[in-house]
Amino acid sequence: LGIFPEGGSHDRTDLLPLKVGVALIAYSALEKDGLAVPIVPVGLNYMRGHRFRGRAIVEFGAPTYVNPDTLDSYKRGGADRRKACNDLLEEIEDAMRSVIVSVPDYEALQLVHTARRLFQKSPNVDARDKQDMSRRFAEAYKQLV
Repeated sequence: LGIFPEGGSHDRTDLLPLKVGVALIAYSALEKDGLAVPIVPVGLNYMRGHRFRGRAIVEFGAPTYVNPDTLDSYKRGGADRRKACNDLLEEIEDAMRSVIVSVPDYEALQLVHTARRLFQKSPNVDARDKQDMSRRFAEAYKQLV
């Protein structure tokens, strides 16, 4: 399953809360068909997202799978099902955070991009390295604030 951010992705600087649908689909595929569906996080990172023809970097992360050991909890229903789904959603959220630059607000995002540009040694840095540097600066920013 590919998970893309919901509406408003170009002007948000953090994830919206994930909905349980993806967990239900993945558990249902495992329960009914024995399929371990890969849940692939996709990061959409916009450069100047408010401008016409702003650039976007699309990054695919490592897939997450339903742990087959949790299927019995899912099948029991009720609170056990909710816990199994919420645990999976936490894993998915962690995977999605690995492919986005997460900061509290737009100003912080601009600061992260500026710091990255000042720090990078060459203007010919590939997109993957730029994203990695931006994520590192974003984490440092959150620790300082």
